[in-house]
Amino acid sequence: MAQDTSSVPEVLLFDLDDTLIDWWGSISRCLEQFAAPGVLEALQDHARESCWHRHHQYDYVVQRDTWKLHEFRHEHWPVALHWLDDELRADHMHKFEETLWVDFFPEVVASLETLRKNHRLVVLSNNPYVEREARRLNLHTWFESCMSAAFTTPKPHPNAFLDACSQIGVHPSRAWYVGDSIRADVHGASSAGLTPVWVDRWNDEFHDRPAHVVRVGSLDELVEVLATFR
Repeated sequence: MAQDTSSVPEVLLFDLDDTLIDWWGSISRCLEQFAAPGVLEALQDHARESCWHRHHQYDYVVQRDTWKLHEFRHEHWPVALHWLDDELRADHMHKFEETLWVDFFPEVVASLETLRKNHRLVVLSNNPYVEREARRLNLHTWFESCMSAAFTTPKPHPNAFLDACSQIGVHPSRAWYVGDSIRADVHGASSAGLTPVWVDRWNDEFHDRPAHVVRVGSLDELVEVLATFR
């Protein structure tokens, strides 16, 4: 399907992890409170190597799964921190579990407040714990619906986006999808006929980026883009 960027979208659908909430920054701030020297750097290096996915030809990052340092910590931490004493590593992990709070990126709340005045807002994520996150972060303050595609057809499958559009009663051509992942969000939304908005917080290379992909560095930039339609 062809994307239509000539009119104001009726609905903005959002990815959650690394688009609205900041895993990298939240993990870093947490560990800086108590971790032994080198722990944060080792986990960051491990995330780059093991939790980030790169384009097979051009080597740019197509998806960041930094959240795996939390959800699969019992798998990743022993590998990343193999040099730590077992007892100290266990102590760090316990403090991490007790302390970590994964928060919004700084501009997100103010941007959502502005966006919801003129658009319907929906969360569509592969995160299987979307409802838990909706309660934790009060997402329903801004979003009419928070959906997980994890148990049906996860992104980037086009049905993830088409099913969401069907549920909220909007044609894909009237919806924009906002996400950070080139693989799951940009290519997935494009294949389903939504206009993809790529949130490029890392200033990544995207050598073969299609012309119809809207690039923003943050959500406040998205607010500025949409303001040009009015």
